[in-house]
Amino acid sequence: MSKVKKNNYVYQSKKEETSGFWNKKLCFLLAAIVVVIVGVVALICVEKGMRNKLVVNNRSSHNITGLEFWYEDANGDYIDIMALDSVAAKEKVTKSTEDLALSELTGEAWLSIQIKFEDGGEALLQTGQFLYGFDGKISFELADTKDEEVLVRIKAGEGLFNSTTITGCDDVYYINPKDGYTE
Repeated sequence: MSKVKKNNYVYQSKKEETSGFWNKKLCFLLAAIVVVIVGVVALICVEKGMRNKLVVNNRSSHNITGLEFWYEDANGDYIDIMALDSVAAKEKVTKSTEDLALSELTGEAWLSIQIKFEDGGEALLQTGQFLYGFDGKISFELADTKDEEVLVRIKAGEGLFNSTTITGCDDVYYINPKDGYTE
């Protein structure tokens, strides 16, 4: 007698194949939702961290002996002055600006900055146009130029991308640290 060979086939139904496919898609979808939620929470935390901040970055080789910030309106009324005693060359200082609340002023206001250099120069800068309340980030950056002047960048922005649409405060000045001449 000859031996009959039996093949043991295992049959899978199409139902089992499609349910595995949908399980993989569902897992991928849930993972994508979790990633989006974590990303949104991280962006909200970053945006909250940018509120009511003043960042002074003195990348120049000149020491600052006095730095004052305040808001002033068209009538000459102003809000309490926020002062920094000194900012050394190559130093970065971050402060909270919660004391500089624009809600006390009516109408449009400008950000005023008084800067005094160790070299003897002194300058008064007025920038921006704040029509509404402001609780964003003010960046004040100084850098050396080839002409022995100091390049000053002032930016007051709100939101995640530090937008200056509302404030109009994104200006550049050139200041001579010896006599305070401003361009």
